[in-house]
Amino acid sequence: METGNAYPILQITAKKIPELSNVPLALDVAKTDEARQLLKAGAIDPGVIVRVYVTTPRTPKDRLLMLRTAFAETLTDPDFVAEKKINLDINPLTGEEVKKIVDGLFKLNPSVVSKLANILAVK
Repeated sequence: METGNAYPILQITAKKIPELSNVPLALDVAKTDEARQLLKAGAIDPGVIVRVYVTTPRTPKDRLLMLRTAFAETLTDPDFVAEKKINLDINPLTGEEVKKIVDGLFKLNPSVVSKLANILAVK
């Protein structure tokens, strides 16, 4: 994009990327609520939770909070950020944000799930 060889026309993200402020969000141009749900469940939400760290079910809440806090603090620690070996933005979601996204996927309307399965099916 910096060379002018690519011109983004749509952002398939939940929030606008600041450097692309003039490029619309797909969610904003979707014509129906169902289209927004399909975009969110089929592209946006899976894209933000591709690298999650999980623990066992029924982990005590105090331990879960301790793990989430330690992980968040590590990712913002100046020494950790300076040491990273690859050019990768570190912009993590909190455990609560990931849980909200996953819970939302499990609450999708069955008709949206069916339509999304049809769209994503290998043909």
